[in-house]
Amino acid sequence: MAGSSSRKSGVDTPYRVGRSRTGLGLFATAAIARGAFIIDYKGRRISHAQAQQLEASGARYVFEINNRWSIDGSSRRNLMRYANHSCRPNAESDLISGKVILRAIKAIKPGDEITYDYGEEYFELFIKPVGCKCAKCASGPLKPARTRRSSAKRSGIARSGRP
Repeated sequence: MAGSSSRKSGVDTPYRVGRSRTGLGLFATAAIARGAFIIDYKGRRISHAQAQQLEASGARYVFEINNRWSIDGSSRRNLMRYANHSCRPNAESDLISGKVILRAIKAIKPGDEITYDYGEEYFELFIKPVGCKCAKCASGPLKPARTRRSSAKRSGIARSGRP
């Protein structure tokens, strides 16, 4: 990932993965207009029963799309998994033609972390027990995220309501 935007399959993307307050996050590399599509959630479609089995074993990248199907977004090729939770997000997830997408709900400036609300169920199960660490909830001043040139990546979080 070089330059001001990532390149994947020859297409410029307005985001990059980088260090955030909570580990790794998704950051804007270019201005993203309100209402603009940002990224989609990639992974294999699995049944509700398979999703429950994965979640029981601790999987956090399962995004429920309806009462029958979910998406297993555990692959590191699924860059949307790096979009972190925020109680004051700048993006939202949406379901369009069976695909989960992330769309900007306000203008996002280059360098801003791209965040969305993971939803009440995910928040109650995974975030509340350890405390929310989003910019709105964390104490102390925000420190700018450092960029890394390394291609090494770490895990993120996701599930029903939020991937």
